[in-house]
Parts: sequence; C-alpha cells; structure tokens
Amino acid sequence: MAFSTRNGEMLWKQPRKVQVGWSTPLLFQSQLITTSSEATIAYDPRTGKELWRGPGVANTSVPSLVAGHGLVFVSAGYPQKKIIALKTGAGAGQVAWQYDKGPGYVPSPILYGDYLYVISDRGLITCFDARTGKVAYEGGRPPVPATFSSSPVAFNGKLFITSEDADTYVIQAGPEHKVLRTNALGEPVFASIAIGDGALFLRGARNLYCIRASQ
Repeated sequence: MAFSTRNGEMLWKQPRKVQVGWSTPLLFQSQLITTSSEATIAYDPRTGKELWRGPGVANTSVPSLVAGHGLVFVSAGYPQKKIIALKTGAGAGQVAWQYDKGPGYVPSPILYGDYLYVISDRGLITCFDARTGKVAYEGGRPPVPATFSSSPVAFNGKLFITSEDADTYVIQAGPEHKVLRTNALGEPVFASIAIGDGALFLRGARNLYCIRASQ
C-alpha cells in the first residue's frame, strides 16, 4: 500500500500472491522492488502497477535487496544459501547470474564500487564482481569465531562488520580479503552501524555510541 505523506490517504493497494518475504522493499531507478520466496516483483511506486517479475529466492527471504550496475541482488541464507542478480533495465527480471553459497540468514549483502559482498551468520565474507558474478574470494574469516546479526557497511575504501560480541572488524574493500583492525565495544550488538555527519553510530544492548575521528 502507498499513502499520502500529507494526509495519510491511501493512494493505491496492490494484492500480492506471495507467502514468505521479510526483506525491506527497495526503490531503484523509479521502481519499487520487492522479493520473497516465490518471486521478485517490481512496481511503479506512483500507481502500484506491476512492471516486471523474476524468480524469488525459493527460501526464507530475510536479507534486504541491494542494487547497482543495472542489477538488483536478492539473497537468502536459510534453509539453503542463494544469491541472484536480476536485470532491472532491458530484459528486466531475467537472471544475470546466480550463486548458491555465501549469504547468511539475517545479514544483508552490500554493494560497494564494483564488488558485491555477502556475509554469513558466522562472518564469512564472499566477494563477487557485481556485474559478472565472478568470485573474487570466498570464506574470508574474521579473526575470532562469532555470530553476526548486523549487516556490513562501507566507506573510505573499507568494510565494517560487527559481531554480536561487539567486535567491529575493519576489512579492506576490494578483491583481496584483509582484516585491517579490530575495535571492541564491550556489550552485545545486533543492529547495523549507521554512518552520518562524519561519525559511526552503534546501538548496543545498553547504550548508543557515537564514534568520531580524534581532532
């Protein structure tokens, strides 16, 4: 459903014949893209009209979608692992490439530059060439075994992944896996890092932290 931000009036409603889908819809190239176990469907956000549809992940759809380079990436990590790159322009909905390893149940993938990164629930990273699906590396490990519920973020040529044990690992972006630094927070973290105004914001189990570079 779409609502007016001015008065709350419902503008359109579109029934969906899907059953399992937990991921957040994505606005990309004037398309509202949703995914589920059964199908990935793009709608016109102004009218709710279906624009195209492609395959779903055929698993429990939890990770959020990411998009770029004319592709939208949908993934699932339970019960089987799968990531699918679907075209959004010419041939919209067609599979550009697919890989059946890598994603976690909860963490979402991230597209940064030319590379797509997926992270498992144990923090293992798989890096793909986003356009072709060629694997740059697979099974990049954090220094300490852990469980990950938060999704990776990226800026300044680095990826940041935070475990439930509150260790944030700074990973070199690009086709080579390299852990640059580990930062410990001291309380459980399940939420993804937010970036804004030159700072990192982390929500722990008891506190909200703002981390800035020293002056």
